[in-house]
Amino acid sequence: MPLLLGPATPPQAPRITVVQGHIDHAPTTADTVRVWYSQFKKAKAALSPNGDFRVEIPDLTAPTAGMVEVGRQHTSLYFSPGDKLQLTLDFPRFDETVRYTGRGAEANNYLAQSLYTFEFGQKSPVPSPNMLLTATTTPEQMRQRADAFRQARLDFLQAYAKKHKLSPDFRSEATRRITIRWANSLMDYPAYYLGVNRKPAALPANYYDFLQGLPLSTLYEQMSGDQDENSTAMMLLINYRLRLLPTDSLTADPAQARQMYDLATRELGRTPTRDQAMYLLLSYQLEKTLPGVLAAYPTFRAENRDSSASQQLRRQIEKRQNVQPGLAAPNFTLQDNTGKTVSLHDLRGKVVYLDFWGTWCPPCLQEMPASLRLRQQFAGRDVVFVYISVGDKEDKWQRVLADKQLTGPGSVHLRSTGSTDAENYQVFSFPAYYIIGRDGRLLQAGAPRPSAGQPAVTALEAALQLR
Repeated sequence: MPLLLGPATPPQAPRITVVQGHIDHAPTTADTVRVWYSQFKKAKAALSPNGDFRVEIPDLTAPTAGMVEVGRQHTSLYFSPGDKLQLTLDFPRFDETVRYTGRGAEANNYLAQSLYTFEFGQKSPVPSPNMLLTATTTPEQMRQRADAFRQARLDFLQAYAKKHKLSPDFRSEATRRITIRWANSLMDYPAYYLGVNRKPAALPANYYDFLQGLPLSTLYEQMSGDQDENSTAMMLLINYRLRLLPTDSLTADPAQARQMYDLATRELGRTPTRDQAMYLLLSYQLEKTLPGVLAAYPTFRAENRDSSASQQLRRQIEKRQNVQPGLAAPNFTLQDNTGKTVSLHDLRGKVVYLDFWGTWCPPCLQEMPASLRLRQQFAGRDVVFVYISVGDKEDKWQRVLADKQLTGPGSVHLRSTGSTDAENYQVFSFPAYYIIGRDGRLLQAGAPRPSAGQPAVTALEAALQLR
């Protein structure tokens, strides 16, 4: 007998998730709305001349964090498959005016109001602990301020949840975000103290007890399309280095790397989060000690399960080996502020004091008055001060050069539109200084800053003596 089949079940149509809305007073350059979600996926749509848009996401399979981006501004999102979000905002008051209606609106209105209250606005009932940091802040003060700020955010969440319907999953996610930001503030304190006071903070023995019970082991894996949350997570992992290496001084002893891995494994498990934390630590240490990183690399390669991270660190090590004293300094060819093309080869015969900086970098700008004084001290001698601005748009760069009167005799001002020139010198934090001899060979990487005073003068005088 023939096999009788019932009616075929029609395939389920995918649940389209929609983010649409209207943006008042958007600049003419803001012609596209982008929605980021689920591990850096992106959907986009045109912003019409009257400010309307509609972004459809056909492949969302689970609740996820993300963000809406338009005109280089963005706001956080949390949405589920099938949500239909209607967004309105007034672009000049972006964070203050974000409002949602439609399915999924309650969670996103909470995010918008929380961000504006505690991060972008001036309504926070408790100041952010990071805003109060000074050179004399004690660990106890930092903990008290961080705890108070976290409690204020938790209270805000609880009060909002009493008036609005929030899913248990979202409340859990919102609480996790608050906890991670609290932990990041506490993790940031030792790094801030070290940077300002140039010595490790005297932490109480129980300072890092806040790590116990935190959802850190999945921190890296849970990164999403939300730029702000990803930035917080990455900063926490970057600052975790001082938990593993309190003196911030990596030695050439392989046993030190073994001890760091043992501690990271106890606290983070054998997870991608641990691997990323160790990768960030060793990348950072490349700026300080190549021998220390070379001693730690075998342990990293054996323990790390992310082959791409191992390969990337290997490439960074090779580039760092290329910027050792005595080797030819990597060449660059860039346009100066007058439109003239300048290369390092053009400067042979002079000592080059090379400064990687950016107008977006406050410590870089803080160094400029001292740099001008140093230039004046070596005026008329065979020293040229070369400033390479990284990542700046030309109009802002030219404006800062003019407003702060940074140009003048003995200086060359160049702009690098990408990161290649900085990476060739292994620059990953700004400002960064190098001294190059008359023959084009690198004399000193990590040269003294202008504000160091006499050490910078001594280094340049020594370079001038070499022929």
